[in-house]
Formats: sequence, C-alpha cells, structure tokens
Amino acid sequence: GANGLAPAFADELPEIVVTADRVEEPIGQTGASITVIHAAEVEKLGTKGFADVLQGVAGLDVYEAGGVGGVTQVRLRAAQPGETLVLIDGIRVGNTTSTDGSVDFGNLSTVDIDRIEILRGPQSALYGSDAMGGVINIITRKGGKTPRRNVTVEAGSYGTLSTRASMSGSDGAWTYSLGINALHSDGFARYGYRIDHPIIIGDGVTPLPPLPADDPTDKGGVSGRFSYKVSDDVSVDFGFSVFGNAIRFDNPGAFLASDVFNPFNHSRVFVGDAFVRANIDSFGGALKSQITAFGNVTRNDVWETEACYDGNLAYPFPALFNCRNSYLGTRYGAEYQGDLKIGPFGSLVFGAKTETETASENEDPNPNDGSFTPISAQQTTNSLYAEHRLTLFQRLDLTFGGRIDAVENGPSFDTWRATAAYHIDETGTKLRASAGSADKAATLYQRFSIYGTSDLLPEQSVGFDAGIDQKLFNDRLTASATLFSTKYHDLVAYGDVSSCSPAQIMGFLGCYYNVGRAEMQGVELSADATLVPGVLRAKATYTYTDARDLGVAGTGDLDAGLQLYHIPRNKGSLSLIYDGVANLEIEPRLSLVGQRIDEYFNETTFTSQNVNLGSYAKLDVLANYKVNDNLSMFARIENLTDTRYEEVYNYGTAGRSYYAGISYSW
Repeated sequence: GANGLAPAFADELPEIVVTADRVEEPIGQTGASITVIHAAEVEKLGTKGFADVLQGVAGLDVYEAGGVGGVTQVRLRAAQPGETLVLIDGIRVGNTTSTDGSVDFGNLSTVDIDRIEILRGPQSALYGSDAMGGVINIITRKGGKTPRRNVTVEAGSYGTLSTRASMSGSDGAWTYSLGINALHSDGFARYGYRIDHPIIIGDGVTPLPPLPADDPTDKGGVSGRFSYKVSDDVSVDFGFSVFGNAIRFDNPGAFLASDVFNPFNHSRVFVGDAFVRANIDSFGGALKSQITAFGNVTRNDVWETEACYDGNLAYPFPALFNCRNSYLGTRYGAEYQGDLKIGPFGSLVFGAKTETETASENEDPNPNDGSFTPISAQQTTNSLYAEHRLTLFQRLDLTFGGRIDAVENGPSFDTWRATAAYHIDETGTKLRASAGSADKAATLYQRFSIYGTSDLLPEQSVGFDAGIDQKLFNDRLTASATLFSTKYHDLVAYGDVSSCSPAQIMGFLGCYYNVGRAEMQGVELSADATLVPGVLRAKATYTYTDARDLGVAGTGDLDAGLQLYHIPRNKGSLSLIYDGVANLEIEPRLSLVGQRIDEYFNETTFTSQNVNLGSYAKLDVLANYKVNDNLSMFARIENLTDTRYEEVYNYGTAGRSYYAGISYSW
C-alpha cells in the first residue's frame, strides 16, 4: 500500500505506528507514505524470509541471489540497498564492513515480529544517514498479560526443514517475549540453476561446468524483549537478537573450472544486537523521555577459492590461493529523545544521539601479501534533531523538522522534512504530502580501505510525494495513489580517476569518489476490497518507477539515461483471499515484474557490461486450516507455473515448490 490505509497483503490496519514521526500516533494523522505489515501476515508465510514477506509492497524491490541463504537486498523507491535505513525496534542495523553498509536480509529472521513499518521517501531529518529511499522498522513482539506459546514445524521442497518456537506473557511488573528458530535447506546450485542462456566462467572461454547437487543453507537465531515497570511513570525495556547463517556459495569468477563449484566456497555470518531503554514520563505526562543505549555486531567469515592476492605482482592479479577473509563490524552508542506537549501549539519531538562504527578485516592465509592492507577503522557521528507536530482546525496535521549530523574527522550535513495531511471526513478522504532532504555519509570501506578516499562528501537527495487515500462503499474499499520524485547527487562511485591517490593510480587500484547523479519518479497505487463479505477479499498494488542514471556530468557516460539496475519500470501484485468455508483460508498471489537491467562483470576484460533480465509472472498459493483453537495446518505451492526467471543475472531461482507444516499454540 502506498500510505498505510491499504498495506500490501496485511489483514487489518494497526491503529498506531511509531516510525512516521518517531512517536506513537494514529496512522491516519501522518502525511508520510507508510505501509504496515503485521504479525498475522508474516505468520502466513510460515518460516519464509524477508524476501517473501516484503515482496508485495508498493515502491519496494527485493532481490535474492540464488535462493534461501543468498544475499537478499531491498531498495525503496529505487534507492541503492545502502540508501535504505533498516531498524530493529528503532535501533539501526547494517554491516559496517560492507562497501555500502547495507543490510543482508537473508541473515535476519522473521520470527517473533509484531509488525514491520515501511516509511518511504527521504527521512534523514528523523533518522540521519542512510534514510534516503526510506526506513524499514522491524518491531518485535512485546509480552502481554495473557501467556502465549507457539511451536511451528514446516518441511518442503529442496530438502527444507524449519522450526520455530515463541513464548510471551507477564509476571508482576515484568513482561517478556522470546523466540527461537532454525532452518536447513539443501537448496540448489546458486549460480546457473534453471538458467537458459549460455554461461562462461572467469577465464572467458570455458563453459560453466556441470552444476553440483546443491548449495545448502543452515540458519537460525534467538530473540527476546523484556520490559519492567518501575512505577507508573518509569519503565525499562531490554531487547536482543542473535542470528547465524552458514551457506555454501559458488565462485563464478574463478579461472579454474574446478573452483567454480568447489565446496571450499562457504561462509558463516553472525549478527547480534541489543539495547536497553528507559521510558520516563515527567510533568504529568507532558514530557515523555526515552534514554537508549545500544550496540550491534556483525562477524562474517568467508572461505573462497582464488580469493587471495599476490602482492609480489606489479598488477594486483588474483592468485590461485584459497583463503579465509574475516570481517568484523560493530556499532554502538546512546540516544536521548523527548516528546514535549506544548498545549495548543502541538508537540515537539527532539533528541541527541552519538554513534560509533568500527570495521576490521583479516586475510588468512595470504603467503605473498604485500600490497593489500586489511581495513581497520572507526568513525563517530554526533546528531541533534527536532520536529514540530501541529493539528489545525481538527482537519490538518502538519510536521516540520530538521537534523544536524556531524561525522568526526569528516563532513557535517543538515537535513529537513515537512509533511501535511488534510482530512475530509465527510467523504472518507485524506490528502497528504511530504517533502524533505536526505544524506548518506560515506562508509568506513569507502573512506579507509585501500580503495578509500577519506574526504568523501555525503551522498545527497531531495524528494517529495503527494497522494490521496480514499474509503468507499462503507469502507469495503480502500484505495491509495501516490506520486513521488527524488533527485540524487554526489553519489559515491568507484573508478580509476585523477582524484585517486598516487599509490592507487600506480597500483591500478582505483578509488571511491563523488560524481554520480540519479533521478527517480513514479506512481504507487494500492487497493484493498471486500468483494463478498465473509467470503472473498482482494488486494492489489502497482508501482511505476522511472529511475534514471544521470551519469557523470560533462562526460560521455554510457549509463547516462538508462534505468537503474534491478528496478523494473512496471511492477504489480494481486491477491485473492477466500475464506467462505469455516476455518479455511485459501489465497492465490500473483507477482508481476517487468524487465530490468543488471550489471555483469567480465572477468576476462575486467570491464562491466549491462544485461537484460526478462519480465516474469509468478503465482503462489497459500492455504491455512484451523483445526481447533490450538492447532492449525498450512501449505504453500510456490511458483505454481514453474516460471524461469532471474532476480540477479546468472543466479537461479526455485522452480515449482511445495511446503506444508503445522502450528500449535496454547
């Protein structure tokens, strides 16, 4: 859904959201473009990952490289994966050792989620760096007065077996919620599976060797959230999550055919985060304060053939050394946020935050190392922000806010945002608009690796959207339409340019530099209709995105004017929910994705080229039967028509697949 009135594939609308303005508020009051997916919808998909949960959201593109466990990235309104901010319970997550700082959703779990709030458009005035395309806030379940326990087991195609368990409740002043999950999948050969066109390996001559039986995945995690009520005015929250993912992958750039599918190619990822937050009400509730301390860590160990470099060569050419690269990234800090009611003048949200990021890399073994230096760096960002919220004439909700972020030993940047929502209650209409700016500070890798440029400017964008939300036929139909436009400049690119250091130029390394420009504009539509009360409902979304690479000013950039990678101009979804038989729900879901452009790196010429990914239609069918108050059975057929398609060039996707499971609650 484009606005929260018609969330993509959500059963019903939560009354309250927190992401739109950093405080709890009725979703109808915000002028921002927001979608909410809550627990009931996530649980429909069994133990599937975020790639499936987020697939039907308007304005959002998700792609997975080679099935379960493969790198899974998300783009909001065509922004790069690292330009979408991801939060868990309001705490920023992401891999500080990656080139763009993006989140690999394949490493996260959908267990014990209360809801997912997706806020589109520039949001740096609220959340700081990275919130250029928008914000995805994953909110975990809180404990309630009534104890709740659940165990779910699922099995299916590609040797998949998964389990999850959760419990929540309260004990005196305490509330608690805990979840645990585990999944194994034999998977399939990530590179080349069900690909019809010829594939050549890294030497530029040899065809892809026969595919192995599979590339297995093992993943699991545990999460918890606790709250203690100290008094009527003070409470303390504590949350944590730990996820692990072990996969085997393929090395398509290998020069030796035997190394492409060598079992040595595997990785292990560990992701952990925790926070403690004090909630304090003062002055009779006029001031609500939150004081938060947080930290997260990502450890990634990668064993790969032909991955080490021979420092004795004048040109840093990949040597035939098999090695392990270990990456360790951390993020920690503290934040104060206040929400002050100022009577007829509305309310003021204000706060301050300090956050430190670190990144380190270790390469072992590398017998001839001499030219490649592992990264070991950190940077701290200090921030101040405020937003004024005001309601006029009981119809018009307004906000205006700004933020200053200062990177120590780096640039500072300021951002702003304004929203408006006008309600015409007589006709069930809401008119809304928002505008703002956003910045993304250069990552540690872009600043301090051997390819780094320490004085990179932040990427910048300015955007706006305007829309209408309409209820019709006694609320049997809710429909939304949104127009949006965003312009980007100073985008970070990589290349061998004159601005590189002498060592980078002499070593043919290249460097990161500010140069890129892009423009995105489009339309987001959504509708949620009750066709036959108590029998049949329908939900649909459509997104048109014109996302153009404007290239490098004053040059003959060949990519200038082309659609950005992985972004279809046209994308839609349709879901029919039949529940005309007691305790039974059947839901076919159709996903329609238009043609896209991807980038393919030619290992022989060491150049990149653009390739086309064809359009496709994918049909899934979900069924759920409630046996009694405690026991439910569910089943899914994915890709019913056995469609062959690619989300990432040369990486396979699953064919027709069958899954079934049981869920027991008490």
